[in-house]
Order: sequence, then C-alpha cells, then structure tokens
Amino acid sequence: MAFYVRKPVKWMLKLFSIGIICGLLFKAAQIVNDDSKQFKFDVHGSDKLTTRNIFDSSQNRDVIRIVVVACQGKSEHVIEETVTMIKSALIFTKRPIVFHVFTSDLSLKLRETFIKWPLSVRKKLLIRIHDVQYPLDPKDVDEMINWWGPCASFRLFLPTVLDSIDSVLYVDTDVTFLGAVDDLWEQFANFDEIQVGGLAPRVGWDFQVPKSNPNFIELPNGHVTQVNSGVFLMNLTRMRRPVFRTDPKLSRSTFSWNKDYLLPLYRSHIEDMHGDQNLINTVFHYNPKLLYFISCRFNYHHKFCIDTHAERQCRAAERDGAAVVHGNANTYQNNFAPVFRAIHQAMKEYHFERDSKKILFHNMKNKLTDPKVEKAEHCGNKTDLFLKVFEQML
Repeated sequence: MAFYVRKPVKWMLKLFSIGIICGLLFKAAQIVNDDSKQFKFDVHGSDKLTTRNIFDSSQNRDVIRIVVVACQGKSEHVIEETVTMIKSALIFTKRPIVFHVFTSDLSLKLRETFIKWPLSVRKKLLIRIHDVQYPLDPKDVDEMINWWGPCASFRLFLPTVLDSIDSVLYVDTDVTFLGAVDDLWEQFANFDEIQVGGLAPRVGWDFQVPKSNPNFIELPNGHVTQVNSGVFLMNLTRMRRPVFRTDPKLSRSTFSWNKDYLLPLYRSHIEDMHGDQNLINTVFHYNPKLLYFISCRFNYHHKFCIDTHAERQCRAAERDGAAVVHGNANTYQNNFAPVFRAIHQAMKEYHFERDSKKILFHNMKNKLTDPKVEKAEHCGNKTDLFLKVFEQML
C-alpha cells in the first residue's frame, strides 16, 4: 500500500518542481524580451525611496538629464561610443544624472554592460532605456527613420515623446565630456525668457551667403552661421508652446515644436534636407530669437582645427580648453584627425574600479603627445586645448 501512495506523491513533487522552473524561465524571458515603450532600467545602487525620488522628479533641475539615440544600423561602434559617452559624463560630474537611451536594437547589450558597473558608480545615475517609437503615421516613420542615419531624426520629436519632462541635454553617441557636465547644464540659466534651445556654431567663421538662405541663422551682428546639433540643450516645456514661426509660404500661424510644424517645413525645403541638422538650422532661421548660442568649447569638433585659418578656430576653446569633444565625421574611428581617436580611446580604456582620474589623465596625455598625433596635419599640436579643463579638475 505504501508503494502506491509514495509513487503519486513523487510524481506530484516532480511536476510541481517542473512547474516552478517553467514559471521562473517564463518570467526571465519576459524581462529579457521586454520591448515596452518606456522600459525603466534602474542600475542605481540604492533602494532608498528618498534617493529614487531625486532621480524620478521630472521637474528637478538639480538632476541632469541626458538623452542619446543609439541605433546600430551599419555602424559597429554605436554601443562602444554610447557607453564611453556615459562613462565620461560620470567621471567628471558630481550631480545625479538620468540617462534616457533610445534604441531600436541594442537594449540587451547596453543593459548587460551597465549592470556590470560597480555600485559606487551606479549610485550616481539612473538609466532609462526606451524603444524608438516615432510619434508619427507609419508612412512618415518610413521617411524619417533612416534619414541621414538610423534613428538620427528621432531627437526632433523629444518634446512629444518626453512629454512630462522639463529640460534635457541631447548628445550624439560620439560625444565625450572632458569636464563636468554641470558646466554645460548650467547654461540653461543663461537663456532669456523666450529661448528654447542652446546650440553651438558649426564652425568659427562667418558664412558668406544671403541672409535669406533658410539653411542659415542670422546673428545679432548681421552675419549668418549654422549650428551643429550634436550637443543640444532643449527646454522641452518651452518647445511645446506655440511660439515657432515657419516659412511664410506655408503659414502665418505659430506652432509648437511637433510633427505638424516640422514635417511641412521639412518637405517645403526638402532639396536642402541632407540630415535633420539641416531642419534644425531651418527652424532657427525662422526663429533666431528662440536660440541661445552656447560656446563652441561645449561642442568642439575637427572643423575647428582642420587647418591654421584663424577664423575657423574656436577661440573660447583656445583660451579656456575644450569641455566637450564631438567625434563627428567618424573621427573617433578613422585617422583623419588622430587626436579625436586618441581621446576616445583613452576614455574607452578607463576602468572605474582600477583607474583613478589621474591615471586617465596621464593615459590621455601620453596618447595625445604621441608624435603621430601631435604632429598630425589635422588638429595636431592641440594637446593643451584638450587637456586644460581635465587638468584643472585634478
């Protein structure tokens, strides 16, 4: 009799165990394959409610909010550049940072990287990984999503997507901070009562083009310029207000920064729309008073040092040092301007637990003073410019 009782019990226990295992596996699969619109990936190192409230307050100006859009496409370096950018922000910045990372295909790889960072680092940040979901009709998504680069145009729609957030700092993946992000974030305080965004000039000199050219922005001194949108301070609250004028041929009304404003403007100037940066320049062509010009030292790229032409230079960086470096035109990966690749490589090699800031500084200095870098035709002999801000923080 005992035999017939025990056997069903054993089978019931086995079935119960199998059920638990299957349930756990199913739950794990749900976590791994979470493709929700706004997946909150909390790598913060504390579970204290008060600490979380600091990060979660969407209106808290003491918390720095950085947005990056990282879609791989054909590039093999998007993850590496994104992680290095976030690393550089954390190394120099004392204030808490929330990173909003928008991606269509890299969320798992990014999470696997961030969760390995030490607790002391994770206490300083909160990372939210979002799916790239354009707030557009399907036919418009097809047109926008691969314009210039994979998902690059998504930043145009941040005021709509992040509809409860006041202000953000948008940066491209190929941006490296060489000083505290605080200094750039505090530029918001310099906006006047109507300015909605802060961008740096694309190059030092004045362009000799008619003021009527919609791809250029008129300066207060009557000259015209273009901006580089790889570093973009965005007051989203103000951008959601109906304050934007458009091409008078389209409308005499004012609009909010949204699809109803951007898409008609894009299509009316489509012959000049080689990338979303062109559209941003066109927006501020019609709304120059809404733009605050940040210093070129907060978006220093190779065009400022491609030759010795004095008008090309970023004079603020020559004087005070570059605070933010932008490796556009793939200069982090190619050998066109070796100094940019050297900076990126030094930051990439930095290890949170093994290396101090001083070790990072000396590693970067050694790379920048390498004769192949120092004597390069493009942007050579600029070691002091790139290390000045960093050295002051040691």
